[in-house]
Parts: sequence; C-alpha cells; structure tokens
Amino acid sequence: MTIDRPVRRVNAVGDLIVFERGGKATAVRLPRHGVAALGGLATLAFLWSMAAGAYILFHDTVVAELRQGARAAASGYEVQITDLKNELERARTRRLVEQTGAEQRLQELARRQETLEKRQATLSEILDPAAITGALPDAASSTALPYTAKPTPLGGRGGPFERLDAPTRRSDAASRAETLSRALDRMEQAQTLALEIASARTAERRRRLLNVYAEAGLPGPKTDADRSRGGPYVPLPAARGFEARAREVALEIGGLSAVRRGLDGLPLRSPAPSGASVSSAFGARVDPFLGQPAFHAGIDFESEIGQPIRATAAGRVTTAGYSGGYGLMVEIDHGGGLSTRFGHMSAIAVREGQTVRPGAILGRVGSTGRSTGPHLHYETRVNGEAVNPLRFLRAGQALAAID
Repeated sequence: MTIDRPVRRVNAVGDLIVFERGGKATAVRLPRHGVAALGGLATLAFLWSMAAGAYILFHDTVVAELRQGARAAASGYEVQITDLKNELERARTRRLVEQTGAEQRLQELARRQETLEKRQATLSEILDPAAITGALPDAASSTALPYTAKPTPLGGRGGPFERLDAPTRRSDAASRAETLSRALDRMEQAQTLALEIASARTAERRRRLLNVYAEAGLPGPKTDADRSRGGPYVPLPAARGFEARAREVALEIGGLSAVRRGLDGLPLRSPAPSGASVSSAFGARVDPFLGQPAFHAGIDFESEIGQPIRATAAGRVTTAGYSGGYGLMVEIDHGGGLSTRFGHMSAIAVREGQTVRPGAILGRVGSTGRSTGPHLHYETRVNGEAVNPLRFLRAGQALAAID
C-alpha cells in the first residue's frame, strides 16, 4: 500500500513540499511565512488537544469539590439558622419566665396588701376603744399608721395606646413592684409598732390603776389576762404572729377596761361639798359628849346645813331613814363586801333599793342624831368592819391624776 508522504525541501525562494503517491510526485511551494503559520496552527492544535484532555480528566474532580464546598456552606448556614432559632426560643422563654415572675410577684403583693388592710381594720377595732377609755393617751397622734394605696396595673402610666419597649415595661413593672413592696414593709412595721405601743401603754396604765387599789388597801380585780396558763413552747408561724399578738393586746385592753370599771365601785370621791374640812379623824378620840376615849368609826366633814351630800361610788341603797345615833342616815352597798354610811343628814333624797351612780345627791347636811352641830359623818366598811375613809379618798386623788 502506498502512503502519501510529504517531503520538505528548502531553497532560497521558499519551502518546497513534495507529496509522493504511487510513484507520482506533487510539489507545492510555500513561502517562508506560510510555513510559520502552518507550524503555529499545528502547535495550537496540540495545545487544544492537551487542554481538552485535561478538562475531560479533571472535570469530575472539580465539580465534586464545588459540590462539596456548596454542601459545607449550606450546612454552616443551617447550623447558624438553628443557633438563631434556639437563641430566639431562649429569649422567648426568658421573657415568659420574667412575665410569669412579675405576675406572681404582683399577686403576692396584692395578697399581702389585703392582709395588711385586714390588720389595719383589726388595729382600728383594738385601739379605738382603748383611746375612748383613756388607755392610750394621744394614741391617734403618736401611732398614726401609714396607708398605702392599692397597686396600679403595670404599664398604666401612659395613655391607653402608648407603646413601650419590652425592657422598658419590665423595668417599670419591677420598679413599681419594688416600690410597693417597700411601702408594704413600712406599713407592716408601723402596725407591729402600734401593737407594741398599745401593749406598753396599756400595761403602764394598768399598773397605775392597780396602785389605786393598793392605795385603798384592796386587791385589784383579776382579768382574763391574769388567769393561770401554761404548756410547752411551740413557736407561732410568722403569718399568724400578728393576729395572735393582736388578740393578746385586745385581751390586755379588755382587762384594763375591767380594772377601770372596778374603780367605779370603790368610794374614791369626796362625799362632802367643796371646801368642807375634816373636823374629826378616824380612830381613837375623846367622845364629845362623855369626854372619854372612844373609837370614831368614820370621819366628820364640817359644813353648813343644807349642803348636798353625794355618793362616793356606784351602788344600791340599803338604808334610807332614821338610825339611832346616826340620825337620818343613808347606807349604800357597793358590792364585794364594801359599803358606805352617811349620817346626821337633815334630808334624804333617795329610797331603799335605789341604784345610784357616783356623784348622785343622797341628801343634805344636817345635825340629826348624836351630833353637836352641822356636819357629815362618813364611814367606809369592808365586810361590815369600819376602815379609814381617808385611804379611799387618797386613792381617789391618785386616780384623778391618772384620768
């Protein structure tokens, strides 16, 4: 088989290329720049073939790397998105917890305020009677309690459509809750202090009133607060401490009132008109008729005939009429074995069985019975035995200083 094969020959004119085939020869003359162009084309063709081979060889690898990079980037974005979602969920959870905490705090403060308002009402019931009976002098001015208004709704500061950022609303709500909490603390402390002031003043006044009984030589009445009590110590829960203490103070004030009422039954007031002087004391003296030593069972007040004679304590009239040496005489039973007698009266203004109040007019000064002149003979008796009326009158002066 014969193959055409070009044969290059070079001469001065140019390149002569001879193609031989089957014994025939064909000659082609090319100029020198044509040969160069042909060589460039051949080189380009070679380079293109190399590039095409490289593309075919590395195309799949490049594509795989690009796809892997894209997948890595997508995975990174998904992680970031997941983190952002988690952060958003945590923020929502925190906001919900804060909101729930604020609501619970407000509910707690509302319940606490309601409790303090009930305590305030209890204090009013306890302290007002005490002030009426004089148990707490100047109580209204010295133990006035602060009152805190009920909490306003959170966010209610502006208009109905005013919008506030969430942090601002939370800060405002927390600030209001804290302010209210401090106000309730002050109110609770003031209420506790008021109870203790009431207790201290009640105890002091009770002590002074019992001294009046002692001055009169009588034991003070026992009240519920004085009854025997005991048992093991069990601490009281704080929530019930105020109520229990309030009951104790109320019991103390009630006992004070009983002590004070008991003094109304003691002959502590003077029976004689104002300005009357004692002309004869209680005890041993010389009898004005016989001139011999004798026992004087009362005291004599010198006064003019017709001057009023008054009851020295509340009681019931047991005698109202003429009675031997007493002349016209009135006797009053004050209970508890205590009685008083008023003698030598010129007139009687009461009747037997009548109940009289302290200061009630019983009759008039006179000189009836065994008497040397106008005067009032006054006796106090305990279980029928005569005792010195001056000790009751001195006790009355002590009571006047207290009242």
